Amino acid sequence: MRVYQVPHHTFWLLTLGTFLAALPHLLMGPLWLRVLIPALVVARVLVQRGRLRMPGRLLRVLLLGAIVVGTVYTHGTIAGPEAGACLLVAAFALKLLEMFRLRDAYVLLVLGYFVLATTFLFYQGPLAAFYVLLVMMLLTAALIGINKPETHARPTAHVRLASVMLLQSLPVMLLLFVLVPRVGPLWALEIRQEGARTGMSDSMAPGEVSNLTQSAELAFRVEFEGEVPPPAERYWRGLTYSWFDGRRWSQAAPRHVPRDELVRFAQGSANTWYPGLSVAREQVPGPVYRYRVVQEPSRRPWLYALAVPFAEQRDIGLARDFRLLRDSDLEQRYAYTVTSYPLLKPAMSLPDWERDFNLALPEAGNERSRALAESWFAEVDGEPRHYADRILRWFRQEAFYYTLEPPLLRGDTVDGFLFESRRGFCEHYASAFAYLMRAAGVPARIVAGYQGGELNPVGNHLRVHQYHAHAWVEIWLEAEGWVEFDPTGAVAPERIEQGMEPFRDGGGGALQNLFGGRGGAHPLLARWRNSLDYIQFSWQKWVLGYNETAQLAFLERWLGEVSPWRLARVMLIGMVILLLPVALWVLLRQRGPARSPLQREYRAMGRQLRRAGLASPEHLPPRELARWAGEHWPALAGEFNRWAAFYEQAAYAGEDEQESRQQLRRLRRRLRWRLRG
Repeated sequence: MRVYQVPHHTFWLLTLGTFLAALPHLLMGPLWLRVLIPALVVARVLVQRGRLRMPGRLLRVLLLGAIVVGTVYTHGTIAGPEAGACLLVAAFALKLLEMFRLRDAYVLLVLGYFVLATTFLFYQGPLAAFYVLLVMMLLTAALIGINKPETHARPTAHVRLASVMLLQSLPVMLLLFVLVPRVGPLWALEIRQEGARTGMSDSMAPGEVSNLTQSAELAFRVEFEGEVPPPAERYWRGLTYSWFDGRRWSQAAPRHVPRDELVRFAQGSANTWYPGLSVAREQVPGPVYRYRVVQEPSRRPWLYALAVPFAEQRDIGLARDFRLLRDSDLEQRYAYTVTSYPLLKPAMSLPDWERDFNLALPEAGNERSRALAESWFAEVDGEPRHYADRILRWFRQEAFYYTLEPPLLRGDTVDGFLFESRRGFCEHYASAFAYLMRAAGVPARIVAGYQGGELNPVGNHLRVHQYHAHAWVEIWLEAEGWVEFDPTGAVAPERIEQGMEPFRDGGGGALQNLFGGRGGAHPLLARWRNSLDYIQFSWQKWVLGYNETAQLAFLERWLGEVSPWRLARVMLIGMVILLLPVALWVLLRQRGPARSPLQREYRAMGRQLRRAGLASPEHLPPRELARWAGEHWPALAGEFNRWAAFYEQAAYAGEDEQESRQQLRRLRRRLRWRLRG
């Protein structure tokens, strides 16, 4: 069987496109894949240069078997997005060594387009989209080149044509993106990459929240429609800890309470508290915040919002403790719109079962804290708010310290913190405060989430990182509902007003301090960082966030009633508007006989002479045209004759027309500058 020889002017485009299409998968793939792909590319280059023979069928079968074994060893299966992508990329590169016929080259290119599509399984940013378009252009140029004979074709000509085709297709792509009914995108597949993602847990013990402050990973971004709330009001609640076992606080609920009474989804059944809460929000005074959140993957169902939140998406539920949660875990970046009513808490009642659950404590343990609670509660005549102020005043006046590296507590953790170490992070103060409230008979619970956020002045949106993790307390006050108290603010008020930056002590490293740290950042680099963040956020909001709900709202705003026939008419009109100029341009270019590059250069010389004032007769031979111009400009007669001689040599000696045209263009431009001088 004859081996198919890729045209030399296309081979490097094909090889480079193959390697670049696989490169994103190499960056996150197993070690054996990172070694295999470059080795296969190098082997194919050596075959092309005649220094290596094409491998036989037995070797190719053995390599394929090794790829399957490696995939199963790495992922435990050959099914699923991660394993499937790994197997596809390896087999795609292996196809380089099986390119015997022209059909094999076509198969390789088709696989290349598909491998590029799988890039969006793992990367969804604007840079990834730009990278995919760039590699797609290279693959398209290779597709053009394999159909060109090995004559005078040039890779640059293939790249130019592929670029024009790509630019022509972009308006059509945008039209289809906006109008075609949305389905689940490729990146919505569940991707379980190795390693747990950083974020809040469904339980909390002293020392665990402080661990998050060592991470600078992004938790979510927020964009407000109106005024951004001040830092002291940015409490992003995500979890509520109502059960205490003596050391650990956990999310829990009584077993006899049905789920519909705890969480209300848009498609769920009615419950006793949501209708009244929904009516009350129409009458509540005070600030109302409307904002859009783009949350990073967390592999958890809970979302983050200000109190009291109402979300628009049908897959988001509202819990009676003012949490938002999704009906499935967040495996991918997720965007949602929220309207929060901070003064709506009094509209919620406290049934007996919830009161008892938020008063529960272990029967024994932390005796000194219990005694202190009973004594102080009696001092204030059983007034819960005065009692809470008494505890906060104690934290403020006594030798309590706020630290990111608190000592390890054993045994009775509340007693150990209040009467021995007195050094802790927000979870230490929240745990002690909630315990003292419950010990005095006041319902209390811990709320965990994030506090603060960095304002990006370029996009006017907030960035909330893992190091903004925080815990605070809510207590029940009659006629006021669940009221927020932050004991951390009594010990370290600057933590609430200024965020975590003053306490992290440059923990993000020199590079992070250079680009975005407080005080020490270079203004130009900080603005560059903010601009990149704004581009990323805009991409997430307008492209990745353009789901079924966003598309329906957009189409209803511009088209009114949305129906299949109306969408079809709009799409047809849009296609005509976009493609008609292209069709006219093609028709105009095809009028008359096609001209070679040398003929186009000859006509350009004629136009240049006419603009300079010489009305030369048309259809003169090159030498006659040079003589005519030389008589008009005697000082340039030698250069005109040189141009004509080079033209005749290129036209009749069969040289590369593209290269000859470039030489003629340089001579013509030199004459143009001399004529202007």
